[in-house]
Amino acid sequence: MQTDKIMVYSNGTGMEAALKETERFAKYQELDRKSAMRLRLLAEETLGMVKAITGAFNAKFWLEKESGECRIHLEADTYMDDEKERELIAISTSGKNEANKGFMGMIKNLFLSAYKGLDEANQTHLDFGGSTVMFGTLGMREVDALSNMNFEWSYLQYKEGLEENKAENEAAGEAWDELEKSIVGNIADDVRVSVRGDVVELVIAKTF
Repeated sequence: MQTDKIMVYSNGTGMEAALKETERFAKYQELDRKSAMRLRLLAEETLGMVKAITGAFNAKFWLEKESGECRIHLEADTYMDDEKERELIAISTSGKNEANKGFMGMIKNLFLSAYKGLDEANQTHLDFGGSTVMFGTLGMREVDALSNMNFEWSYLQYKEGLEENKAENEAAGEAWDELEKSIVGNIADDVRVSVRGDVVELVIAKTF
C-alpha cells in the first residue's frame, strides 16, 4: 500500500497535508495508538528536517508498507539551477552550525550533500571536540555493480561503526550519545539516504 505523494516545501507548505496523510495511513494499517504516535513522530522529524533547510527547497513525501515494514519517503530531484546551488552551498558544509547538530541535523546534512553530489556526500563529516566523524563513509553500504544506485548510506551501518569506535574515538563517542538522544534513532529500524541517477531519497523504515 502506498499513499499519495505530497509536495512539501521548506517554507512549511504541504506539511499539514503530509501529517494528515500519515494519520490516514496509520488508521488504514490499523496501527494501535502507540504505533500511530510513533509513526507520526517519525513523520514530524522528517518534515522538521525539510523545514530546517533554508531557501526554496521542495521534495515529495509519501508512506508505504511492504513486507510488514512501514516506510516514510522523502524524494528530491537533484537538478539545480545556479540560484538554488548558491542557496545550498551555505547549508551543506561540515555540520558545525547549530541547525546541523543532532542525529536529524546530520541526516539533513548528508541528504543535502548527496543532493549536491556524490563526492560531497562521501566527504560529509561531523566535528566533536576537535575530532571528526566521517559519517558519510561510516554509513556507506556496498553498491552492487549491477544496481542503478550511485550511493547509499544506512543508519544501521553507521550505528555499527560508531559502536565499534566509541570507546577509542572521542568524536565517535559523542556521536553515539547524540544518536541515543534522537527520537528517530530510538524509534526507526533503519534510515537510508540513497542516490539513483538524478534523484536523492531519504527512507525511514519501521516495522510495527
